[in-house]
Amino acid sequence: MSLLLKQKFENQIFKEENYTTFNLKNKIFSHVIFETSNFTQSDLRNTRFLDCKLNGCNLSLIKIEGCRFQDVEFQDCKLLGIDFSKCDKMFLSIKFKKCLIDTSNFSGLDLKNTLFQECVIRDTHFSDTNLTGSNFTGSDLQGSTFHNTNLSKATFVGAINYSINPLTNKLSKARFSNPEVLSLLEYLGIIID
Repeated sequence: MSLLLKQKFENQIFKEENYTTFNLKNKIFSHVIFETSNFTQSDLRNTRFLDCKLNGCNLSLIKIEGCRFQDVEFQDCKLLGIDFSKCDKMFLSIKFKKCLIDTSNFSGLDLKNTLFQECVIRDTHFSDTNLTGSNFTGSDLQGSTFHNTNLSKATFVGAINYSINPLTNKLSKARFSNPEVLSLLEYLGIIID
């Protein structure tokens, strides 16, 4: 496991590796690709991911206090029980494509223009989050909460199972599709026959 021996990794590809419960604190990954690797319960505190891609990886229950995600793309990844609110907020830039994001927390983050494309995002918290211009196209947001969140110009076209209170979230120029958009009326006490 070369990840344990070095601190800095550049322009490398790691495939089908098992880093379950590994201590990967304070590492620097720059222009690195991880494919079908398992990071379950790994300690990534104060680690830096700079312009990296993670494809088909399991990142469940990772510790990310102080971890920097700068221009990082997650595709077909499993991200369960991750508190993104504890990562390094400076230069935070992430995208998610076809990921399973479950019981995670994005509260208090500036995630302007973040992509959450065709993801299953269950029981995840977005409180006091700036999601201006973010894209949830084709995502399933069952059980996820949005409170005091800026969703201006966000896109929910093709998204399902979201529950967003228009009285406690900013929705100016946000895009929704029928019939799911009718769920916004639930909080207004309107009866539709």
